[in-house]
Amino acid sequence: MKSSLTQPLLALGATLLLASSAAAAPQVDKTAVKAGTVITLTGEAIPDGVIVIEGGRVTAVGAASEVQIPWDATVIDQPGMVAFPGFVEAHAARGIDRPNETLDVAPFLDVKDSIDPVNFYFEEALRQGILTINVQQGNDTVVAGQGMVVKPFGMTVEQMMVKPRSGVKISAAPKRGKTRATQAQALRGAFDDLRMYLEEMVQRKKDGDDFDRREALYQGRELEGEAAKGKPLACSGWTIDGFERIPRGEVDEKREPLLRIVEGKLPVIMWCATPMDVHAALRVAEANGFTSTMTLALAPACWKAAPKIKESGCHVILAGLEDNELDPITGESVETFVPKVFHDAGIPFALMSTGDSNRSLWYQAARCVANGIPRADALAAVTTTPAKILGLTDRVGKLAKGADGHVVLFSGDPLDITSVVEHVILDGAHVYDRSKDVRVKQLFDGTRPPGTASDTSAEEEWPGDGDGPEDDDDETENKG
Repeated sequence: MKSSLTQPLLALGATLLLASSAAAAPQVDKTAVKAGTVITLTGEAIPDGVIVIEGGRVTAVGAASEVQIPWDATVIDQPGMVAFPGFVEAHAARGIDRPNETLDVAPFLDVKDSIDPVNFYFEEALRQGILTINVQQGNDTVVAGQGMVVKPFGMTVEQMMVKPRSGVKISAAPKRGKTRATQAQALRGAFDDLRMYLEEMVQRKKDGDDFDRREALYQGRELEGEAAKGKPLACSGWTIDGFERIPRGEVDEKREPLLRIVEGKLPVIMWCATPMDVHAALRVAEANGFTSTMTLALAPACWKAAPKIKESGCHVILAGLEDNELDPITGESVETFVPKVFHDAGIPFALMSTGDSNRSLWYQAARCVANGIPRADALAAVTTTPAKILGLTDRVGKLAKGADGHVVLFSGDPLDITSVVEHVILDGAHVYDRSKDVRVKQLFDGTRPPGTASDTSAEEEWPGDGDGPEDDDDETENKG
């Protein structure tokens, strides 16, 4: 009998080895990366380029003949490789303990409390060159918790964090167990309840009832500074007279995220599975004043709503590349390459990885190029456009002065199927080296990580010599 602990121990050992090496990466003050080609995504590629990173930020990018490398910088010299700013994942419901809660409306929850830093997903993202990830809850919801932008590196959530409270996931498509009618009612009801609650707060304040203040203090909230001040409601969808009398700190914590949504202070990612969902989503957003801060996450069939989406001005995240349907007349299968529809319509779009690592962002972008989308636009869909959606335009998705010191060194063209990620630099620290990747070593040459059991280990010995009655009992008990 082979030990049932072999696979878990092997997986755990590999994860801990990669994670511990990442956590132990030195905090380098100054790093210079020299590469045969530097793709900045702000202009033409730079042959024989140099990137200088100081204090975790890029301070210079240019040709080696033009950039002065600090004398005390750690130099990573790879003349045969291509430097790239790293891919940006605009939406992922992975790396957390479960994608959704049972509650229909839970914007007061924070995905920060669910992220598992040693989840295999982050290890694979690093290996694929995805350096910025917007972790959101899944689609099986009405109003989900707040998301968080992370980098796939670190032993704690705090070490991984790039941007907290990056937005709230909302679904216009029916949650499991709901019809479209009940989903729409639950979604409208969430914002109707908010409005009614705020109106009741104003009325209590007018009546001299300090219930909301007492409740806030009971919950441990401090009503000082900005929290003690009242402000007019900044919602373009509806208004409440007298709301400026309400100190913002008195608003219930469970409803406060919805208030920030209608005031345009908390972005929304709205999931739509069909064109019908797109129309429902836009109606709810317009009625509650958050169309301008909403990004639509779309299933492939939603390309049919492209004209309406164009009119709304919303960015989109595409959760799939092709839509296949039968022609009602001929009965033949008709395939639509979805990104091309949005590209031709002039709608900014970001691409999204699928669960299979072979369908990572590089693959999505390469498919776009193969289907007639200009290379610059395909690369933008996995770098600068998702960075804009996440409000991180100046930090990620490009190699430019002031950007985060993130660099991926590819063995070749980032969109070439034969290219692999050889090195990753995050905030100026060298956190990944393919030559030291224990999982890759095991895959290609069978090298087993130290301290883990072999997959071909000898069968375990049972107590006894095999002839006594106790061995017969053990055999009987272990059958089935």
